Amino acid sequence: MKKFSIAFIVVMLFCFAPVFVYARPLDAEAAKQELGFSVTSGIDMSKQTQSTFDDSKTIAGVANQGTAIEISVSSKDANGDLTENANFVLEVGVSGIFSQTVELSLGENVVEITASKEGYETVSEETIIKRRNITIKNELENTVSIPGGTRNLSLTI
Repeated sequence: MKKFSIAFIVVMLFCFAPVFVYARPLDAEAAKQELGFSVTSGIDMSKQTQSTFDDSKTIAGVANQGTAIEISVSSKDANGDLTENANFVLEVGVSGIFSQTVELSLGENVVEITASKEGYETVSEETIIKRRNITIKNELENTVSIPGGTRNLSLTI
């Protein structure tokens, strides 16, 4: 009877003992915070599409030491097919800062930045940068538009 009582108490302890489980958050924002990952300049990752006349951008940001940052730049053709133009892999050092200059081709450039570290959830962000022809910029700078008028005057300097 004594063995039965001890076995019953042990079984009851297992049945009613609290269970603790640690689960990582699945949302991307929490994963970004765990890695300390953020793009701070060069491009705005919160925008889906942005435009520029520049032929290159310097992407800079912060992340925890030891985080691997992969930056890939692909161009999109008229059919929507992607061709990878460049791929950079950086490891964040003690300063917690990363920086990489990427070349942009005319048209749509898909920039994808991935941050990963062993034991942490991988974070990936993507944006499209539309590089415009510099002649469009020159025309816009040298055009005078009169509000309400239908004529545009072009000044050549």
